[in-house]
Amino acid sequence: MAATGAGLSGFLLALALGWEADRTVSLFVFLAAVLTIGFLTVTGNPARPTGRSLPSWGLVLAAWGATAWFLVHAEAHALRWPMVSPLSPGDMIAASLLVALVLEATRRTIGLALALLVLLFLAYALFGHRLEGAFAHRPLGVAEILDHLVFTTNGLVGPALAVAAFLVYVFVLFGAVLDRSGGGDFFFDLAAALVGRQAGGPAKVAVVSSALYGTISGSPTADVVTTGALTIPMMKRLGYRPAYAGAVEAAASTGGALLPPVMGSAVFLMSDFTNIPYAEIALSAALAGMLYFVAVFLAVHARAALDGLGAFDGATMRVGAVLRAGWWHLVPIAALVWLVLSADRPVYGAGLAVAIAAAILLVRTRAPVRSALLLLGAAIEAARRAAPVGIACAVAGLVVGSLTITDLAGKFSSLLFSFAPDLLPVVMLITAGVTLLLGMGMPTPAVYVLAAVLAAPAMISLGVPVLAAHLFVVYFASMSAITPPVAVAAFAAASIAGADPFRIATIASRLAVVGFVLPFCFVWRPALLLIGDPLAIVQAIAVTLAGVVALAAALEGWLARRLGALDRLLLGLAGAALVAPIAWADIAGAGLLAGWLLVARRR
Repeated sequence: MAATGAGLSGFLLALALGWEADRTVSLFVFLAAVLTIGFLTVTGNPARPTGRSLPSWGLVLAAWGATAWFLVHAEAHALRWPMVSPLSPGDMIAASLLVALVLEATRRTIGLALALLVLLFLAYALFGHRLEGAFAHRPLGVAEILDHLVFTTNGLVGPALAVAAFLVYVFVLFGAVLDRSGGGDFFFDLAAALVGRQAGGPAKVAVVSSALYGTISGSPTADVVTTGALTIPMMKRLGYRPAYAGAVEAAASTGGALLPPVMGSAVFLMSDFTNIPYAEIALSAALAGMLYFVAVFLAVHARAALDGLGAFDGATMRVGAVLRAGWWHLVPIAALVWLVLSADRPVYGAGLAVAIAAAILLVRTRAPVRSALLLLGAAIEAARRAAPVGIACAVAGLVVGSLTITDLAGKFSSLLFSFAPDLLPVVMLITAGVTLLLGMGMPTPAVYVLAAVLAAPAMISLGVPVLAAHLFVVYFASMSAITPPVAVAAFAAASIAGADPFRIATIASRLAVVGFVLPFCFVWRPALLLIGDPLAIVQAIAVTLAGVVALAAALEGWLARRLGALDRLLLGLAGAALVAPIAWADIAGAGLLAGWLLVARRR
């Protein structure tokens, strides 16, 4: 597995830096590699969750055997007419085997629920013509379905897998290199220097360090495991309850996937699906991401004030000293941000950032052997982290292929319109609910792909801008990581905190409640996505920020002092009115908040 991970990292890094290779061939190699890693690291058996076995090695051989068929016949497949030229028996066998292997890898790495869901979509493609009514489709044969799923760019080797291979992987590799070179410790020290001396310092360090690291890793679970290993025990030592400590880390790590410059893998898929440049998405999402962390930070500050929790006693360094000791970690990040935002070259930017980080590591350690081992470990770790994402994108390609060949996406949009033909709020609530429901046990990329294909078109048809509609889906796909009962980020935090994951997910959802509110805000107020004239943008920022502060205070029960039940009710009403997209509600909310502040000051 180590050789596969290292080889895959080197191959995809070379592609990111400009080396040219056939797209389809590269995707089949990537798919075989992530299947290999998935089969050799996870069994899907709770009694023996990890370990290599003869069946696992057999699946690996089958994956490379099926891939070899496509590599050997790549030229012939490139010249044939998809959906027109007949498939050979070998093509049928190799394609069927590859689909089955992807489903088995999905069962092992993600869970049985998603594998069964995909089987349901495939069964609908095969037998849906026997249904009656609007959801029936024309008869489809096995050969036609396999041709569409495997031999076109609408299925297995479609945009989702391409984004995972050519874009997401390089960012994961950059995060792994930065982590192995001490980047995680640097972000932690920087956060401790910035906020560690304040009340509730450890929790605030968790929020800031998770935001800093999450912008690079883009994965809530990876963020929890990396920064949470330091912050959760630190919070528990200060007096935070284990469940609350885990919830703070889970909520902050989930927000890291919503904050530029990197954000999460779903945003790269969004860029490919919508043809909106990634730089434009990152700039538009920056304000909403910052509002999310403002709300979480205020909630943590309120809890520290209520419980009398003090500063982090380990925050001894100053910001200047931290920067002098680890400023070089910022060099590849600066290069990445510049290439992403100014040149709109995220792939090349991530590849160059990896090269710069590796070069600086070699120079600073002055130990070539140790540096080489660190980089090799980073390459293997990147492959291990990216394998579940690659498998999720592969299985998402199967779902998208099933949806397109049967036009189920259009049928689902029509169903949404039948519930609420002219009511955008109802469609948005249904979309949010469907996305969160899909997110129970499914990774964020797969959730986004399904919701983007099924629900986003209905919102767009009702006049929502494409950027806002898809970012709405991205937010709820990301927030599913902390939404009970199945919350992957909460389960990751629970393993460190030693607390009930359901309790952690419940508290994290309360801390991050703004993450569930912001998508509605920027759909109704596109100015929050920096769309519109400057005055409208400033007004939207001021109103929404006031609403966020009021909601956070109402939920936590503190705003400069402990709040009673009536105070919390009034602030909750004011916050809800301020985030509502209605002029009179904004005025009423502002008046209610101003009146409460005046009375509170007189007290």
